[in-house]
Amino acid sequence: MESYIDRFKEARRKEADIIVTVDGPSGSGKGTLAKHIADRLGIDHFSAGDMFRSIAEERDISHVELAEKAGKEVDIKVDRKTLEEALEKSCVVDGRLPSWVLGEYSDLRIYLTADLNERAKRISGREDKDLDQVEEETEKRDQDNRERYQDYYGIDTEELDIYDLVIDNSDMSIRAQEELVDKVYQNGTGSRINARDT
Repeated sequence: MESYIDRFKEARRKEADIIVTVDGPSGSGKGTLAKHIADRLGIDHFSAGDMFRSIAEERDISHVELAEKAGKEVDIKVDRKTLEEALEKSCVVDGRLPSWVLGEYSDLRIYLTADLNERAKRISGREDKDLDQVEEETEKRDQDNRERYQDYYGIDTEELDIYDLVIDNSDMSIRAQEELVDKVYQNGTGSRINARDT
């Protein structure tokens, strides 16, 4: 088994019985779904954001300060720590690209998305910000992230063939997503499913 990212392709021991990865852009609901899966399976949940915060703690600065100063070195360190921690014990990992980082080590790779306006509404609601401003910021963040991952790893995060399950939840309730994932997990993970086609 190996990562889908060349720089992380090296011999590693997988101690975890099961690893589930949930990828997606800001406001896609990946954290909410990841927590549900972790609770359902009785395993740990963490996010790539947790790794980012642990690096900030190591440097004795806030995660906000680290975000302002972070460059390629920090992003790569976050992804490497995500890979190493996930291999240690059964878990569900959410972030922008843990499925790429974990690659074949992940037993179920899920991609969540929603249209830009819907994601901006969700972010605006939890951060109490102007919707138009949030939509503009979210669109820019999406573009910046795509460019960064292409630059760092040579991957296109809009390429979805690596995922076992793709969910566009623009018009989908959280409960419907949870039921879909439960069904997919119960039926096995041998084939790729696009929730837009179910």
